[in-house]
Amino acid sequence: MTQSFDFDTEETHKSNLLIQAALLRDMGDMEQSSTNFAAAAEIEERLAQRAEAQNDVAKAMRLWYSAASAWAYAGDFHHALTLLHTLEARPDTPTVLRARVQAFSQTVRQQRKHWQEMLRELASA
Repeated sequence: MTQSFDFDTEETHKSNLLIQAALLRDMGDMEQSSTNFAAAAEIEERLAQRAEAQNDVAKAMRLWYSAASAWAYAGDFHHALTLLHTLEARPDTPTVLRARVQAFSQTVRQQRKHWQEMLRELASA
């Protein structure tokens, strides 16, 4: 049995997850915060796919960017960068958004490098 997809309901659920994730992060509960960010990112991707299917390119791009941000907050740098690279490579990405994507990509790469360096230090200790 296929469950119906209600864009507005999914978007509301995603927004609630993002708010909860940010609050949990600020309270220091990184595990549940990451779980909520990842759940929100998955919803963002479904919403972006639906927006693409409906030819709402501007909304889709906003959702793809937001999904990348949520994946980064969840700690999945690879997934975030994959989405960001895809957005950057699109010929229809507006110049302003492309610049934001490039800047955010650089930030995510720096965070990934920092995380990898910390893991290397732990492994050699």
